[in-house]
Amino acid sequence: MLICSGGFDIGKLIQNGERRGITMKEIILEGVICAIAAGVLMILHELVKAIVYMGIQRHLGSKRTYSHSIWEVYRYLDPVGIILSVTSSVAFSRPFMFRIQSKKINRTLGITGFAVLLLCFCGSMAALKLHILGVSGMTTLEGHGILPKLITLYIQYTAIISLGMLVANLFPISIFDMGLVIAGFSSQKYLGIIKMDGIIKVIFVITLFMDLIHYGCFRFIMLLL
Repeated sequence: MLICSGGFDIGKLIQNGERRGITMKEIILEGVICAIAAGVLMILHELVKAIVYMGIQRHLGSKRTYSHSIWEVYRYLDPVGIILSVTSSVAFSRPFMFRIQSKKINRTLGITGFAVLLLCFCGSMAALKLHILGVSGMTTLEGHGILPKLITLYIQYTAIISLGMLVANLFPISIFDMGLVIAGFSSQKYLGIIKMDGIIKVIFVITLFMDLIHYGCFRFIMLLL
């Protein structure tokens, strides 16, 4: 696996690809599949939370309206998150910006976000373990038909990106799932992370720059496989 095994360093990819007989076309194809997997995960992550939120509001009898529909799924796609998914196997989505005052609802939405990512990770890992269409593990584009290749690449990128998103959302950034969980338990602590938002984001960026999340997630997946 080219991208999953070491980040999207184009120079190294070309050099490694030449040694292994992998063409630039295949490298680009991997990048496209990675971006598609990230986009689908972003949409699932935010859409399910939005559906849960709207369901709670309907149950409470709220008639609050919003400027756009939760079904406008392109709004959940974050261009920076898609780029990071290719370069670092870590993505983050653009949340539907609700006005939530209830601690219980905040907590519910945060836990829902984590649950969606965990289910995506577990489902994709199960598919890899079961060798969908006869293609196993963290495979390259070599030695199989085009459809099994594409499906397996998509599944493995779903696995590593969903795990990367899960780890990223553990950072106590206000709009991330952990931020919602903290808001669901303590307004004072949530205000504290908002005050520290700049510092937390710097730490998050440094973690991405050092490739720590990608490395840890990849090693964890290989251990499971």
